[in-house]
Amino acid sequence: MSQARTPQRLIAPVRQVVQLGALALTGEWLLVGALRCPYGVPFMSCTSCPIRVCPGVWLLPWAIGFIVISGLIGGRVFCGWGCPMGTLQDLLGRIPKLRALRLPRFGRADRWLKGVKYVMLAVAVAAFYVLNERFAIPVRGQANWSLDAVRVSWLTYDLPSQIRVVLIVGGVVLALVLTRAWCRYLCPLGALLTLGNRISFLRLGREKAKCRDCEKYPRECRTYTTPGTADCVVCGDCITGCPARAVGFKVRYRSQAPSRSQAVSAPE
Repeated sequence: MSQARTPQRLIAPVRQVVQLGALALTGEWLLVGALRCPYGVPFMSCTSCPIRVCPGVWLLPWAIGFIVISGLIGGRVFCGWGCPMGTLQDLLGRIPKLRALRLPRFGRADRWLKGVKYVMLAVAVAAFYVLNERFAIPVRGQANWSLDAVRVSWLTYDLPSQIRVVLIVGGVVLALVLTRAWCRYLCPLGALLTLGNRISFLRLGREKAKCRDCEKYPRECRTYTTPGTADCVVCGDCITGCPARAVGFKVRYRSQAPSRSQAVSAPE
């Protein structure tokens, strides 16, 4: 095994450790935000949340900072490495009995369905100003993992909040039959972070001289896309899985030095 190949093989296990660590850190926040958040749009006003016990009070500023910085450096790397929703979907997608159903075969329809997340982003931004009002009686519990608190929250929610819960839970559960369905079609944050893939300092790219056009990616990609495009979550699977070793990280804004064939000799 070559020395260059060994670090590539470490990408998947390192990513999984990072994902599980992020899930352990933010899982409680995710549960409260998805099922008990007292705002119409979750994760938007955690620092002023009346529930108080939710870890989002201190996690939100750090999370926003990390997402912004990581987006500028590596695009949607947060989606592939740190997002708890993404981690849950990856775990559900690994269930062996449903493995045959994980790969998408939507063809042209998949491209159009991916546009739904941009609609979700527009709805989330509009709803933030319309629905993001503090409830008169926020639901508290002895612990954030209290299922009774989740039940009471559902009973006291208005219709838009109930629709929000159904979308979030349904989007995650859909990963049982379609890998990363929430990330691909519904996630408003993912839609926003596609901008990072267009301007980030680092990006995934293919070496055209090595690429065999085997179409393994998008065919086996968790988001059914090609490396470095808008929907790529920078998981790195294509780096280790490319049979021609044609995929890797590239610096977007590095100045290109002229090749020897392009060099012009200076006049004497």
